[in-house]
Amino acid sequence: MKNRMNELDFEQTVAFDSVKDFEFTKKATQKFRQVVSLDTFEDEDADVIFNYLYKEMELVSFGDHLKRYIYERAGLEEPYGEVTQEIYRDIVVESFKETYTPKSMSPTSTKLPSLVNNWLNQASVKRETVFLLGFGLRMTVEDVSDFLTKVLREQDFDFHNPEEVIYWYCYYNQFGYYKAEEYKEKYRNLPAYKKEPGEIVWGNDVCLDTEEKFLQYLAYLKGGYEDPKSEKSQAFQEFTRLLQEAKEIIAAMYRKDEEERGRKKMWTAENITPSDVEKVICSGIPINKMGNLKKMSASILTKHFSQKRFSRQRITNILNHKFPVDRFDLITLQFFIVSQKMQEEDPYIRYHYFLEQIQGILERCGMGEIYIVNPYECFLLMCLLTDCPLAVFSEIWEKSYEEAEESL
Repeated sequence: MKNRMNELDFEQTVAFDSVKDFEFTKKATQKFRQVVSLDTFEDEDADVIFNYLYKEMELVSFGDHLKRYIYERAGLEEPYGEVTQEIYRDIVVESFKETYTPKSMSPTSTKLPSLVNNWLNQASVKRETVFLLGFGLRMTVEDVSDFLTKVLREQDFDFHNPEEVIYWYCYYNQFGYYKAEEYKEKYRNLPAYKKEPGEIVWGNDVCLDTEEKFLQYLAYLKGGYEDPKSEKSQAFQEFTRLLQEAKEIIAAMYRKDEEERGRKKMWTAENITPSDVEKVICSGIPINKMGNLKKMSASILTKHFSQKRFSRQRITNILNHKFPVDRFDLITLQFFIVSQKMQEEDPYIRYHYFLEQIQGILERCGMGEIYIVNPYECFLLMCLLTDCPLAVFSEIWEKSYEEAEESL
């Protein structure tokens, strides 16, 4: 395995002991390479991955990302580990004052310093907090985008949402919070665009480089026209496509089982229910007395996997448009498909193929590329480099619940 490190897609980095404390991506990349190159990785893959996730992997919170951003933007000269939270708090508070940014987008009696301290300590925050920080810290469009996709692990700016379009335009032009409020008021008074039947107003690439185009686009959104190319719609399309492919794979598994038992039932993708998908993908997660997956909180890796499991309830709620499609859903489905379709392939070929496919899917859905600092995504990549990815995936899930019970 060691001789194949150059085949990984992640950038070649310098020696681990020279990576700085605040370089989260480089640190995660180096640790990833170290783990999959261990002599024990090939024979004890599940134990090695579990040990790394539970005992060694650094969990990088929203607050950590915010501190790093401030550290780099402010050009602080002290070693990263020696900068106190008070320094970060004071920098944010002063920046909010300089930019005339309010302490919250909704009424609150909490003082700004207390709010900032809370943000600096949070594992995650609401989407609107990122938008507020975008104004308060004079972030660029790219900065806000990184916080949305890499830190919150959510969709990038939603260009089907007038409010987010207004925020994007203001960051792009470095306008402040109250300019965004002015545009929100303009939007409320804007007449809706009346589209002629069959008329294509906007192509795939929306260019809002002038205020005229920007206001015209807002008027178009106000008209309520569905955009089949919007990120949310694209994500749903990708989800249903991947789910169908997963169902076909599961139906083939069931047919093989029937043949081995001498039965003649013919399974098709149409026969496969969300329960079947849960049973196959979540086979390592124990079931409670009601037949549901045990709570995520019962897993020792609950913080690593962000409270997400591919349950039948989740699948059904997405199909019924009650839950939005998350990057977790797309990544999990693509992992399952590749693990089964390419189970006989060389692990590195499988790994590269997965990355190539999922990066394209995430880009089309405006969700940002695979981020190795995210424990769940790192976990799946490591599984793909084993001989039996799905079996290792299931074993680690199972182990996470067993270890939690033993620690009680």
